[in-house]
Amino acid sequence: LQTMRLHIRTLFVPVIVVAALSGAWIAGAQVQNSPNFTGGTVTKMEDTSKAVIVKFKFDPGARTRWHSHSGGQIVMVEEGVARHQIKGQPVTEMKAGDTIYVGPGVVHWHGSSPAAGGTQFNITRGDVTWLDPVSDAEYSAPAKK
Repeated sequence: LQTMRLHIRTLFVPVIVVAALSGAWIAGAQVQNSPNFTGGTVTKMEDTSKAVIVKFKFDPGARTRWHSHSGGQIVMVEEGVARHQIKGQPVTEMKAGDTIYVGPGVVHWHGSSPAAGGTQFNITRGDVTWLDPVSDAEYSAPAKK
């Protein structure tokens, strides 16, 4: 019995030390200072972030429905001409290389221009709430360039 207690004590301390070091290592992998950046920290995104990366190829005249994202969305135009509108604001035209950010819960739509298709690369976080279709009148409004 005394020998068993000695073995348990002998194993207990190393197990605690390994657990503590492992915890510190995991925490360090989550948020860490990076030699490649100054004045901040780098935070690795976890799978629980509900981030989705999608590439859309829109034919001329194509568009999404009105919608919003609970965690926001980044829309990057890779090629062609795109259109985008935030509810209550003018339609904007975007070309290859243009990027917009739409904040969480902001109702918007995006697609191509009437005359030219385009490809968009989108990063979305959170859930999507789909709303009404974008009417032809809304889509065809003069675009701010």
